[in-house]
Amino acid sequence: MSRYRIVIRAFTLRRDAAAAMIFAELLKQQGADVVIASSRDFQRTVRRWNPDAVVINTVGQITRLMKQVPGTAIVLWPGEGAQALESSDAMHLGGSPDEYNRLDLALLWGRKTEEFFHQTLPAADHSKLVVCGNPRLDVAKFNPDLFKSERKTVGFVGRYHSLNRYNAVPAIFSLQYPHKRDGVVWQVENFISMITIIHRIIVETDMNISIRPHPLEAPEGYDFVTEAPFKGRVKIDDSVDLAAWTARQRVIVAPSSQSFYESYVLGIPTINLDPLTGNAELIRRLTPHAAMSQLVSFNPKTYDEVMTLITNIPEAPRTNIEVDLHLDEFHDWYAPESALARATDATMAMLRSRPRPRGWHLPMRILDLWDRLSFRRIQKRDPLHANFNYHRHFHKAPAYLETIINNIEAQRSILGRKNGDNIQ
Repeated sequence: MSRYRIVIRAFTLRRDAAAAMIFAELLKQQGADVVIASSRDFQRTVRRWNPDAVVINTVGQITRLMKQVPGTAIVLWPGEGAQALESSDAMHLGGSPDEYNRLDLALLWGRKTEEFFHQTLPAADHSKLVVCGNPRLDVAKFNPDLFKSERKTVGFVGRYHSLNRYNAVPAIFSLQYPHKRDGVVWQVENFISMITIIHRIIVETDMNISIRPHPLEAPEGYDFVTEAPFKGRVKIDDSVDLAAWTARQRVIVAPSSQSFYESYVLGIPTINLDPLTGNAELIRRLTPHAAMSQLVSFNPKTYDEVMTLITNIPEAPRTNIEVDLHLDEFHDWYAPESALARATDATMAMLRSRPRPRGWHLPMRILDLWDRLSFRRIQKRDPLHANFNYHRHFHKAPAYLETIINNIEAQRSILGRKNGDNIQ
């Protein structure tokens, strides 16, 4: 029998790509051919390759796939799988039961999200719900070398996508509705705080700085750091792996952001900007889960306090019982198994239990050539295209991902999990 064909939609490059690369390799080891697609080639690949399964990050793709590939399994692998009930996939699908029924599998991050589905769809088939864990945290959990990383720079996490959008759309795009004002003003105030601190670090210390833009930001927007006074002191990180960048920072300065999960589990202290700008309460209202970062961060209210923390760096982040419980219930962080291994086992077990789609498909080599030409043409028209859209010949997998995959497989052997056995 020919190998299963699986398409993974890595919707947001610097959020999804690293975990998708590992997921793809684990699926290949269990008898699948895998294409990691972006918005550029996703529809073309689905139509022309006739895959056995399509793995999607957002529920908005379900209806379109229902019509396009009726014989293909649809797997939900959330891009943001630890949301509060009101903004969760469970809430959306609770209002769209036809979409839920069309799903073949939902790879959930945590038990709490599973409870949300029972709450919003009490009479539905819940056997398709499989708790796997947060896939992005596997990149930290199964890379012990991160704990040995040399911590050289002060890291700043960007969250300024309304001001510096990945495709250069102007900020007024984010102000089409008056209720969007607070979110944009918050980003302006936090950016001013960030750049003020950077100027002080340059003047008052000999420390170097690394800025990691938000996945929806354009790294090119920070090109001003190549000029004085930033030149030689500030660098921009646009790599696909947040965990590896986090591990190299002496301390991280950031607004409230769900990127705090990596710094928390890796033991990197964080300074939260929101109390400094007076926006802490606003963020707790707008994004309550991101605001949890305030609980495990240092929360100075003056620039002098910030500089004291940076020059006298705490040894580790603050701990918090509420955050630990959140990591357990929404991310299944404390489970010994790999989230990506569990997702692989569940996906392959589902495929083996259903008929394969009928019809022809283009060979992968043809699709690959097609996409190379498509990517080259789009890049000429839009040089910022690669800020958001993955292409396997442009965005190379970090060499250490192979070590992570080997560690995941070693843990699978220790736990006696093989080829989809013991799926819960």
